[in-house]
Amino acid sequence: MKRYKKWVMTGALVVAGALWNATAAAQDDWDACKMLRQADVETAFAPRKFDTGTLGKNVVKSSPKLAAVSRCTYTSAGVTPKDRITVSLLARRAPSDTTGVTPEAAKAGALQLKAVPVDVAGMGNGAYTVNMGSSAFPVIELNVFRGKRDWLVFGCGAAKLDQNGAIAGLKKVAQATVNRQ
Repeated sequence: MKRYKKWVMTGALVVAGALWNATAAAQDDWDACKMLRQADVETAFAPRKFDTGTLGKNVVKSSPKLAAVSRCTYTSAGVTPKDRITVSLLARRAPSDTTGVTPEAAKAGALQLKAVPVDVAGMGNGAYTVNMGSSAFPVIELNVFRGKRDWLVFGCGAAKLDQNGAIAGLKKVAQATVNRQ
């Protein structure tokens, strides 16, 4: 009987170790370009065509103390830089429910930067837009929160940017993206 218990315990430890490694690998695989797709960006901002997307260089892997952070950026074609639009996703996943950023805290941060958060209906609890750019180069951000851990910031910036069109496009992109991991 002792031998049986030993094998059961060993098997349980092996399974627990495998599950731990699979969970850790899934947390480390936080890739904004897997969530935000070129086809979704092109559909939302038609008739513009965009590049295949660039994963940000400073990806932060998840740890017990650090949130995983990833950025993906798409840039449209254009004759001059003023004709191009950049669409991006900054995705942050907190290591636990207690370390996530709340919509209230994010809005307070925007206010400290002299930006004015505007609530957005139909995009989940606490969703809001904010212009983090200038009148010469608006940068519209749509902040969406998934549960207590995930904060998704969809951004759109350009020299010639229709802000209402940008918000409408970002909403379409967010709706297509929000349920992807």
